[in-house]
Amino acid sequence: MQPIISVPHQTLRKKSTPIGNITLAIQKQVEELVDTMVKAHDPEGVGLSFPQIGLNLRGFVTYLEKRIKVYLNPVILDMSEEKTLGGTPERPTLEGCLSIPWLYGPVWRPKKIKIQALDEHGTEFSKTLSSFPARLTMHEYDHLEGVVFTDYTLRDQLPLYLLDREHDKFVQIQDPSTVIKW
Repeated sequence: MQPIISVPHQTLRKKSTPIGNITLAIQKQVEELVDTMVKAHDPEGVGLSFPQIGLNLRGFVTYLEKRIKVYLNPVILDMSEEKTLGGTPERPTLEGCLSIPWLYGPVWRPKKIKIQALDEHGTEFSKTLSSFPARLTMHEYDHLEGVVFTDYTLRDQLPLYLLDREHDKFVQIQDPSTVIKW
């Protein structure tokens, strides 16, 4: 298990370097990434990218429906023009990030994407994803581009919330720019 780095760590702002050959060392780093994501409990996560453990490599993992999926050197082949905040207009999906613990906010994301990548064995695959899986994949892909979800909060003037863990409720931050300094 590796420590998960937090903002404003500079690695989170760098565009990641493509992975060359899928060597045993890369496979070991993928295992570390998976192990770190699965063991993250305060808060828990459903995705983690190499930059979040301090490695400037183009890769991430997701954990949905009790299945781990590895994406190395991912490329977004297509995305819908239609964007959504997820959920419903009254209750959009709130994204969080293990590198920005306890802050959450809605983000406009494509409703559907097609992604191509390599798995941990170097086998190429492509997947079409929609709804939450597409949202999660784009969130992790953004990490490879040096983007964090709060960039959209500021750009699109979206709300930002802090999870009050004692009362288990979201508290809206009145002026997100006072909190987002990275």
